[in-house]
Amino acid sequence: HSAPLNDNITKDDVLPVVTVRNPYDWMVSMCKLPYTAQWARREKRVTGEICPHLVSIDGKKTPVKVTVKLAEQFLEFDSLAHLWNDWYAQYWRDADYPFIIVRFEDLTFRQYETTKIICECAGGAVNSKKMFKYIKNSAKQGPGHGRREERTDMVDAWIKYGRPRKIKSGYSDEDWEASVKYLSREFMNELGYKYPPLE
Repeated sequence: HSAPLNDNITKDDVLPVVTVRNPYDWMVSMCKLPYTAQWARREKRVTGEICPHLVSIDGKKTPVKVTVKLAEQFLEFDSLAHLWNDWYAQYWRDADYPFIIVRFEDLTFRQYETTKIICECAGGAVNSKKMFKYIKNSAKQGPGHGRREERTDMVDAWIKYGRPRKIKSGYSDEDWEASVKYLSREFMNELGYKYPPLE
């Protein structure tokens, strides 16, 4: 897909660089700021929101459907985990042209080294590490990324993502089981992502 502003760009002249994020962190982030994604996050007889709410907790464990508006069209996914699979694996699975997939975590903890590899892969040259400029404030700009005071800056990201994983990523038993069932094990392995600990 392409954003409406990019419709006139010849895709053959572009090297897509796709940033992917650990699905467990991504789903929690989507609960805070869902962009155009919509799904039920409440159930009868349950107080408060359920996040990420991959399946119903009524005993049937039915996937909770997600609708997303992308490039002026609405797409439906079986759950938030399915959205992660389809959105991020689209290049990996379907592209018949060059592309680069970069893990968000590598950009967070190894900014210079990761940027250097991407630049060299695209045929560019990189300045020395002394000249590398770190973006210390949140790199996300504009109203579509939530309130400025709630955005994560570089140091906050190091603290937040440098901690050991919580048991089951802090998910409910139902969501944990659904995440293991629904997330693409092959794509997770390809990216070097591991499932959070059970105990």
